[in-house]
Amino acid sequence: MTDNSEQIDIWNGDIGQRWTEEQALLDAMLAPLGLAGQDRAGIAPGERVLDIGCGCGDTSLTIADRVGPDGQVTGIDISDPMLARAQARAQGRNNISFRKADATTHDFEAGSADLIFSRFGVMFFDDPVAAFSNMRRALTPQGRLCNVVWRPVRENPWVLKSLMVAAEHIQMPEPAGPEDPGPFSFGDAARVERILSTAGFTEIGLEPHDAKITIGKGMGLEDAVGFLLGIGPLRLMLAEEDAATQTRVRDAVTEAVKPDFGEQGLQMDAATWIVTARNS
Repeated sequence: MTDNSEQIDIWNGDIGQRWTEEQALLDAMLAPLGLAGQDRAGIAPGERVLDIGCGCGDTSLTIADRVGPDGQVTGIDISDPMLARAQARAQGRNNISFRKADATTHDFEAGSADLIFSRFGVMFFDDPVAAFSNMRRALTPQGRLCNVVWRPVRENPWVLKSLMVAAEHIQMPEPAGPEDPGPFSFGDAARVERILSTAGFTEIGLEPHDAKITIGKGMGLEDAVGFLLGIGPLRLMLAEEDAATQTRVRDAVTEAVKPDFGEQGLQMDAATWIVTARNS
């Protein structure tokens, strides 16, 4: 039996609230990666799209522009604060709706979607095979999937640099297991292929997409580092440390990423997979 209760609690708690408050900065950081996925998906006017893990609605809004007035976008998420922000942003848009639902167990209408899209929203399932099997039911026989997910941490300097610096100052936790949910849990291409094929998908492909992302758009270096530490995996680790240690880590990370700061702000390398597949 699947149990996503931990993730539901997380995204309805402090982290969900934080991501809602930082929505504009997070969208500026992640939007180019999501748009690359939407380009690859070949979204056409009139299509019906499920946006899984839609968060505060940025991807749903841009997909709605692509499907036009004859199409429909349904954003699915488990976070009340993020969905409230999404609904507020989509007011007056007749081709968008949002639903609080767990994609693993939600009773999707069979054949109701042409595309399942996600920007960093599918890596947190307790049982990903069950989740993707359930979502696949929503697709038409010719339906397709396109998800943007992170490649491993070692290929993402925007995370790796701060983790390596912090490890010199604090005790790092044991790394997540290969089957544990988390933001980088879809980094292993073979694991993703296994999950999707077991769930019934065919023509599975993982295309690497590399880009520079802007962290803390419009901020100076120190504030951008504060934003980075507030949204990344170090957030909870640093919360356990005293103020002096937090300051040492923040100062050390600031020094480490200084070469990445320029006229456009703090821009760092990011590595994703654009995952594609078909229902049949």
